[in-house]
Amino acid sequence: MTPAGFLAGPLRVTQESDAVLEVENRPTRRVAIAAALIVLATAAGLAAIADGASGTGVLVLALAGLIGWLYLRAAVQVTQLRLDRTAGLARLRVTTFRGQHEETYALAELHKLDSVTQYGTAAGNDETRLVLICGSGPERREILLPTFQPDPEEVVRLTGLVNRWLSRLRGEDPS
Repeated sequence: MTPAGFLAGPLRVTQESDAVLEVENRPTRRVAIAAALIVLATAAGLAAIADGASGTGVLVLALAGLIGWLYLRAAVQVTQLRLDRTAGLARLRVTTFRGQHEETYALAELHKLDSVTQYGTAAGNDETRLVLICGSGPERREILLPTFQPDPEEVVRLTGLVNRWLSRLRGEDPS
């Protein structure tokens, strides 16, 4: 496993049945590592204050708090996609430190889930994103699923799973 794969936000299927498919992106590993580094930096700052270097200790505490808060504010984002055949709805819910945002779409309009790769300027800076495709032709809309750097292999697996589930909705051949 590469470091990028280790830090990637896992895409998990939390519920799968004929009536409901629910997927979420919860970057727990990345947040746990960041929290551990914040605690370590805080301990170093407190140790510096205890040794008499109060200026250095306060500076380390302030930087650990500021950088930690900014990073966690960007990294802590839970994305949930719930496809419900019974209600005929697709619900996209994003929860961050700033609150919760929810959008609902008609499941009949949802055509497929697709992955889009944006290539970075340097090697290893490529980013794969998930996009819901609604409608076709001139009415086609693309809805970006906000995920925090998912593993590309998980994106491919999830895209296939969601598209097979949607094809069963329409009675199409899933292959």
